Amino acid sequence: MAEISEYKASSGPSDANATPNMQPKDPVKEYLLEHLPIYRELCELRRQGWQTEAGDTHFQKQHQRADNADAKGKKVFFSIMRDIGLELDKATSILTIQGGGNSRPAILDLCMGPGGFSSAALYRNPFALVRAITLLAGEMGTPASSISASHPEAASFSFDRPFLEQTFDLVFCDGQVLRTHERLEGESTGKKSEASRLLTAQLVLALQRIRSGGTMVILLHKADAWRSVFLMYTFATFSDSVELFKPRRAHGSPSLFYLIAKGVRPEREATVKAVRRWKEKWTIATFGVGGAGEDGLGDEELEVVQSGGEDSEEKVTKIVQPVFAVQAEALKRAPWMRI
Repeated sequence: MAEISEYKASSGPSDANATPNMQPKDPVKEYLLEHLPIYRELCELRRQGWQTEAGDTHFQKQHQRADNADAKGKKVFFSIMRDIGLELDKATSILTIQGGGNSRPAILDLCMGPGGFSSAALYRNPFALVRAITLLAGEMGTPASSISASHPEAASFSFDRPFLEQTFDLVFCDGQVLRTHERLEGESTGKKSEASRLLTAQLVLALQRIRSGGTMVILLHKADAWRSVFLMYTFATFSDSVELFKPRRAHGSPSLFYLIAKGVRPEREATVKAVRRWKEKWTIATFGVGGAGEDGLGDEELEVVQSGGEDSEEKVTKIVQPVFAVQAEALKRAPWMRI
């Protein structure tokens, strides 16, 4: 990729909603601004939104409700996620599963709570086998002996490897770090490092459980961020197709979206390399070996980007356009934008 492949992430924190004049040296955003009109429109809507106190008030109240949800609030969130799952299926047909051979369709839901996606999957596949687990240190190739007794969470690491002999037709990787989650003591990189740990752990676990030809659904944020674009490239090297989905019924204005990888081939060499790279990133983010979760381009990353071909910029522009269109439309309708 001629222009975007030259990008190296800065060591400081990045803001995906940043306007071009705030991050003038970001080739991803620069390329999108030059070639994608809807992205230019979205950036202008974001700028207008920052200038309204009503927008700040709205999101503060939204965060407060999410952080302090009671039983009723949690039920509402479950319903929202179930509706998103059904909307996702309507757009991509991923929940219509044909199990391998005569076996039952098998689904693995990582970070399952509150369970909306699994509920939607069972609605479409009443006889499916659903498994859900938390994320484990042993899955990352970390032996117990390598964890220092002084590590603030030394007693919390688990080395079990459940469902290792099972394969799944559909895997959800939709966990995210919440504001109420505790951080590692003394952790300097905060939420960014926690998010890196969570995402890489999910990806490793999923690719070691998915059947050849299966589908993965991955929650991401900021489609104009380099780490998101690089993940699109990565999955394109070992999947039959990669597409993005952003729900319209809920979460339209925030930056979250889903990467849908169909026909995932865990047996490919590209998959093996990606898993190894994610294990290394998890170790860095967890134990502080090297830089914490850096997203710069090394030789291996450049190889992935260059494998996209000469028209890779156009492919990226095409795949991200629907995400920006949904977000822009949601911002236009937002009540704080009309004040």
